[in-house]
Amino acid sequence: MRGQVVYRWIPGIVLFLFLAACSPSAETYDKQGRDHVDAGENDQAIEAFKKAIEIDPEFADAYNNLGNTYRKDGQYELALVNLNKAIELDQTHYKAYKNRGKLLAAQGDHEEALPDFNKAIEIQPDYAQSYYDRALTYTALENLKAAVRDLEFFLEISDDADLQSQAQQKLEELKGR
Repeated sequence: MRGQVVYRWIPGIVLFLFLAACSPSAETYDKQGRDHVDAGENDQAIEAFKKAIEIDPEFADAYNNLGNTYRKDGQYELALVNLNKAIELDQTHYKAYKNRGKLLAAQGDHEEALPDFNKAIEIQPDYAQSYYDRALTYTALENLKAAVRDLEFFLEISDDADLQSQAQQKLEELKGR
């Protein structure tokens, strides 16, 4: 009798495991969100990132991506909340520091943005984008020598041709001052 009770549960367990395996993961929703961002579909991206967070509330990448999408959408308060959460969950999340720096710079808080760019570079010194963004912040702060240094280093390590072109133009402009 006892063995028959166990066998009754097996189909339910198999179904549960099958459904769990077929359900999209937080990583799947995060990827969908990034694809939506790439397609310029920020509203759909935001929903995908929220689903990722719903599945895994400790998923720092999803908070970073949600915060960065809110930043691009001009929803700065929501951006800051989510970027702060990403950093709270993962204090080595260099992209979250970089994105929070970009957010602060977009709001004109260049002095506040600088430590975030510095932290991103400290964590991941070969992430070129942080040098470019910090150079723009140094430019806004009128620290042209530091801006030139960061742009030159960015050009050495970056493989983003479009951004390299922008950096080269900015560098020539700064050297002409």
